[in-house]
Amino acid sequence: MNTATVDFDLGEALIHLQDLVAELRAGKIQNRDEPAVAVQLGHVLDHICLAWNCKDMSPEQISNLTPEERERLSNTVPKFYGGRVIGEFALC
Repeated sequence: MNTATVDFDLGEALIHLQDLVAELRAGKIQNRDEPAVAVQLGHVLDHICLAWNCKDMSPEQISNLTPEERERLSNTVPKFYGGRVIGEFALC
């Protein structure tokens, strides 16, 4: 396992989650701000997906990913017990 990659992406997810929680607790996000929350949670999910989907890649493999490959990996939500679900609305 490439622990450096997992550590980086989980750390990024944690920072963004902490920022979102702080905004919610401070009352900076209201009901009408749901699209903004969706964007922020989507960004967190991207980091979690990358942490999992790139965990077995070498640093060289990760640096050689095309933008399209990186986008696909950040949007491929793993089923941690088996296959993968791809797509923005596949979990609905």
